[in-house]
Amino acid sequence: MATSERGKLFVSSGVEINHPAVGRERTGGCRPEDAQIRKEWRELTQEERQQFTDAVRCLQSIPTTLADDLRQIYPGVQTRYDEFLATHINLTSVIHQTADFLAWHRYFIHTFEQDLKSKCQYTGSLPYWDWGLDAENPHLSVLFNGDEYSMGSNGAFIPNRDPAYWPAIHEYIPVGTGGGCVYEGPFSNYTINMGPIDGAGQKAVNYRFEHHPHCLKRDINPTVTRASVTFRHITELILSYDTIEWFQGVMQKDPRFSVPSVPYGVHRGGHVGVGMVMGDAAGSPGDPMFYLHHAQIDRVWTIWQGLDPDTRRHAIWGTHTIVDTPPTANMTLDDMIDFGFVSEPVQFRDLMDTLDGPFCYYYT
Repeated sequence: MATSERGKLFVSSGVEINHPAVGRERTGGCRPEDAQIRKEWRELTQEERQQFTDAVRCLQSIPTTLADDLRQIYPGVQTRYDEFLATHINLTSVIHQTADFLAWHRYFIHTFEQDLKSKCQYTGSLPYWDWGLDAENPHLSVLFNGDEYSMGSNGAFIPNRDPAYWPAIHEYIPVGTGGGCVYEGPFSNYTINMGPIDGAGQKAVNYRFEHHPHCLKRDINPTVTRASVTFRHITELILSYDTIEWFQGVMQKDPRFSVPSVPYGVHRGGHVGVGMVMGDAAGSPGDPMFYLHHAQIDRVWTIWQGLDPDTRRHAIWGTHTIVDTPPTANMTLDDMIDFGFVSEPVQFRDLMDTLDGPFCYYYT
């Protein structure tokens, strides 16, 4: 899947496509030959993996700089890492199943990556998780084996559980292979300061931003990943939907774009496949796996754009609110997008290309 030729992308099936910015005039000063390369977790050396998790833990230890009046409203925000979590919690209803779902998360994880570099001396790029490599047995993945070069273990196994109801999607989630606290690896002693908000199998807090210290929980779920994030699911998503509304709709399991053969969609499948904190629609950035998962979401979007750059590079569809509830205006590329505590607002059109605007990266 990797390529030595800059400006090219390869789908898991081996289909070669151009990057959407190849041959185009760019305004952000990025030269493709100088672009950073985001690699799949397994492409990193052990040292690079540890450097990444060390940087994440560093960000989790940097005290917040929120003003005192904001600290009273957001008492759970203790660290810079928490500022990312609180932003996602606060904006959940306007960044999912909306026109800017893909672009918002592209810039959100980019800002996280830049913070790792500027605040924690990280010299690498944000890695991604290619779900297809682990879809059959995710609980056996090197990502979750719990050693010092992993993203931490599964949650401790809790037996005799029933399927959990997930309020965000009005569905029951099958029981996974863990359910308890992550007990090995870099994040075994990590304390999440907010949530749970609405995740299946977890008791929600009374106030979304209250200070509620708790462990990182996972419930890695092969039943979900086998039904949602195999290479077949990824390739069908990329090749079967020509319009942005169907592509992003099926990706997210948007009820307006229902496909009976897609029970979760790759976005939801990756979240629920890790489970617990990652399965909490609002609070999922509490698990550092959120950033690897959404890097893969961004990668899949980039591949899709590259199949028809002239049409797809600036393709958007939808409104400001989740499934247009309550009804709001259609978004345009001239709209300014809010990033809460993590960044100043950014114009929508500047977020459409990984080699333009504020970005300068591509994926292996």
